[in-house]
Amino acid sequence: MRNYQPKKNNPYILPSNLYMRMLYLVRDYNRLKEEYANIIHEMPHNDGMPKGNMTGDPTLEKVLKTESISREVGAVEQALYQVPQEYRKGVFDNICYGDKFPIIAGEATYRRWRCRFIYYIAKNLNQI
Repeated sequence: MRNYQPKKNNPYILPSNLYMRMLYLVRDYNRLKEEYANIIHEMPHNDGMPKGNMTGDPTLEKVLKTESISREVGAVEQALYQVPQEYRKGVFDNICYGDKFPIIAGEATYRRWRCRFIYYIAKNLNQI
């Protein structure tokens, strides 16, 4: 699967590294949703030092982790809602699972919306 963004007549172009970061964020979406659901059941981890001078704050750690994950998941979901309904599943499945685009529309249309979807994620995360 090629992971490049179209350069010709594309107002939604991102720097290459940012594009790849957003692409991998979408691919990691399902794991993030699962981790977000299981944060409350996690046990606090110890730094391993029996006489360490740092006090642990498991509640703060969970809050910070929850907030970070929810921000990323929310950015992906908000960007997905900006893609028209008929293209959402095709664009999302193509990025996450490498599925071929459905036959509902042309491949160029799906590629255009895929590029916009990744651009909207970066915009929602204030990366651009």
